[in-house]
Amino acid sequence: MEKEKKGFFEAVRLGKNHPASYLFVFLAVVLGYVIGQLPLTLVILQRSLGNEELDSSDAMIHLSETGDFSIFGLDPNFSLFLVLLSFVGGLVMLILAVKVFHKRSPLTLINYSGRVRLGRVAFGFFVWIFLCFLVEIIFIFLDPTPYEFTFSFTPFIILLLIALLILPLQTSFEELFFRGWLMQGFGYLFENKLSPLFISSLLFALIHSANPEVAKYGYLPMMSYYLMAGLFLALITILDESLELALGVHFATNFYSAVFFSYEGAALQTPALFRSTEDVNILNLNIAFVCIAAVFVWMAAKKYHWNYNSLFERFSIEKE
Repeated sequence: MEKEKKGFFEAVRLGKNHPASYLFVFLAVVLGYVIGQLPLTLVILQRSLGNEELDSSDAMIHLSETGDFSIFGLDPNFSLFLVLLSFVGGLVMLILAVKVFHKRSPLTLINYSGRVRLGRVAFGFFVWIFLCFLVEIIFIFLDPTPYEFTFSFTPFIILLLIALLILPLQTSFEELFFRGWLMQGFGYLFENKLSPLFISSLLFALIHSANPEVAKYGYLPMMSYYLMAGLFLALITILDESLELALGVHFATNFYSAVFFSYEGAALQTPALFRSTEDVNILNLNIAFVCIAAVFVWMAAKKYHWNYNSLFERFSIEKE
């Protein structure tokens, strides 16, 4: 008798998969996200009503195009904290809803065993952030003028605390929701690995279409980046049969852009160490991303002995 596989997609067998359970989890996550967004909404409303000289509609347009909350008189670190709360709300509700409606451990969104191997998370984080630094050094060597050193001790320490304590909750929510819950759900529905890979990546890109980078640098260039990022994170999750590498990589990406290098129009406007004084070349960004993603996949495949043919495997999961 063939031994039952205990892979990433097979984790859905550990719980309930009635269509209603997926609907309830989705609604719970939306509710958690909205609740988490209330503090930011209330602060903006209070600042808008308390300033007669501020045109609320113009301010919101400015915010959507730049991601800069200073127009409401908000400190960058405080606004970052408020923005991240919506993801914290979504994460809390996702964890609770998976436990209540799917009747399984939320950790099985990471892998079948429900055990988090911190070594894999660390590998994803440190290798990815090293590759980002390597590419940035090359860019600085080619053209050092666009970079401005903006270090200020107190704001930077506060930023560092937020980035270490709260930012991983934001990136973990996106990974658990898109590459965890959604990919496993689509795997259950289609009984193959490629459909979840492409569908979850497309949804990941679309949900980021409201980011200020899109307004600043154009829909097609930025959506191409988000789609490639989604495909890459989904790919390493499927090949590794686990979400751990993607958790590390996603946190490294946002930590790097929040703490070390920021630029105009970035979704996370922070008092980073360096800030670009010129518009980012999105074509160069996309080319650099493809290069470091390819290097990362090669390194991880060597280390964890991936089988690329597993991408095309089909599986059967009994429907409820």
